Amino acid sequence: MSQHHYTGAILSHIEGFGQVYDCGNCGNLHVQIGPMNLTLEPRAYMQLVDMISTSAANFETWMQQKRVHQEVRDDNQERYSS
Repeated sequence: MSQHHYTGAILSHIEGFGQVYDCGNCGNLHVQIGPMNLTLEPRAYMQLVDMISTSAANFETWMQQKRVHQEVRDDNQERYSS
């Protein structure tokens, strides 16, 4: 019986959501979210990280703009319905 020495690592884990890990065998990174699994080469993983970081920054800006537009709509509706 051969013994397997585990050399992988969990890089991030959120209980009930998913994890990012290196299995230690294939040289790729694994992104698991719920039932979905992505296996990415390190360069592709870093591109994904960059894309998500950029989208998170843009999302915050977008949400702020959306809030301002909603406040203007609410003010206009209040003004014209009185």
